[in-house]
This record gives sequence, C-alpha cells and structure tokens, in this order.
Amino acid sequence: MIFGRKKNQASPAEPDPADLTEDLREDPDDEDLEAEDAGLADEESNDHDLDADYDDVDEEDDEWVTYDESQDWREDGPYDVDEVDLEADDVPRLDLGALIVTPEEGMQIQIIADAESGNGLALVLSLDGAAMQVEVKAAPQSSGFAAEIRGDIIEETLSAGGSAERVKGPYGTELRRVVPVESDGEEAFAPLRDWLVQGPRWLLVARLMGEAAIDVAGNGASVPFDEAFRNLIVRRGDEPMAPGQTVPLKVPEG
Repeated sequence: MIFGRKKNQASPAEPDPADLTEDLREDPDDEDLEAEDAGLADEESNDHDLDADYDDVDEEDDEWVTYDESQDWREDGPYDVDEVDLEADDVPRLDLGALIVTPEEGMQIQIIADAESGNGLALVLSLDGAAMQVEVKAAPQSSGFAAEIRGDIIEETLSAGGSAERVKGPYGTELRRVVPVESDGEEAFAPLRDWLVQGPRWLLVARLMGEAAIDVAGNGASVPFDEAFRNLIVRRGDEPMAPGQTVPLKVPEG
C-alpha cells in the first residue's frame, strides 16, 4: 500500500512510467468484458437516478449488503482522487484519466479500447500467468449499488452455464465464479474472482483471472494484484452519468 486516506504522505516505489506506455491500446475483443458490460448502463436514466436507492436485491444479497457496510473496506485503498495528495511524493504513476495507476514491478499494462471512439473501456494488468481487469462504473450517491451489479454478474454467469458464489473477501463481498470458455475447439471452464468496491459516485469492478483467480488464500499469485488494486486512484469527474455506465479511460498516445 502506498497511500493512506485523508492526504497522508505517500512513499516511493520502483516502476518507471517510461516503461508503462507501450502496447497500451487494444480493441475490445474480450467477449467476457462485452457480456458483463451489456445491460449495465441505462441510457434513458436521468440525473435523478444518480441518487436512487437500490432495494431490488434478493433477501440473500441483503445479508451481503450488510456485510459490505459493516466496515470501511477502502481504508487502505482504492482511493478517490480527493482523498490523496498526488503532489506529496515523486512516485511514478500512469494517468489514464478516470484511473491513476501505480503498477507493481514487472506488470504488463493494456487498455481494452472502443474501436470507434478510442475511449478506454477497461484496464488489464498481467504478470506471470495471472491477470486483473478493472472497469470504472458510474454509481449513485447511495450505497448498495455493488449488490445490484453483483446480482447482474451472477445472473449472466448462471445463464451462460457457469457457477457463482458469494464469499468474504478483502474488499467485502467477493464473487468466485467458474465460467465456460472454448479452448482449442473444446469446451472448458475458467475460474474468476470479482471485487466490487464502491466509492464517491463510482464503482470499481475488478476481475482476477488465471493464477490470481486460483489463489483464493491470497498469499500467492494474487498478492501483487491486490497491492496494485489498493493503490488505484479514481478520478470520476463531475459529469452526470447513468448508474452502471462505463467511465472511459484515457488511452496514452504513442
């Protein structure tokens, strides 16, 4: 962890930002991203929807909402840009607009981008056979929005023939899923872990893949991704957006 909340002093880290700007742009050919992103943004919502209460969750999920609200899961990050002082240190970071990233040493960085608009849809960090995909979503002021998105993810997973369960994770309720994939023309299954963290008018949806998804104990391949996720800084912006709409990332030039 680099930051502490409420503009605490940050400590230096290793990565050189000059090494982080290569091969950042990718077209959105990730079917899982498109599937999970579908239906989350309601373009007909008006500004009043930003403050709506999300009570349409089932009774089981109500218990997990209570668990999510039982403590401040963001005490050690991820952070809102207003909670830190970026000028308090000289740590090299990558500014992607809606996300400011401090990757762990050796991590590769890619951005899944919309081919037409050029806007970034998701950040992908990868290291040694493991990866983490992160999306920034607009969220209402009220709490409980993570439970609604979590419910959507579960429904989509079950509809696709996969499985999903809620467990206690490092950021409140974690989803552990197994989804069908195609490998060499044959059907296979892949494990995924999802962290959903709500901040001031934003929601981070992180998906752990590969070895990081298998490391459910959190003491192996997922450790550097946990650290990178905690050090993320969200710059949501003031523009009105429908809850669930993707907050676009800036794709660095070059």
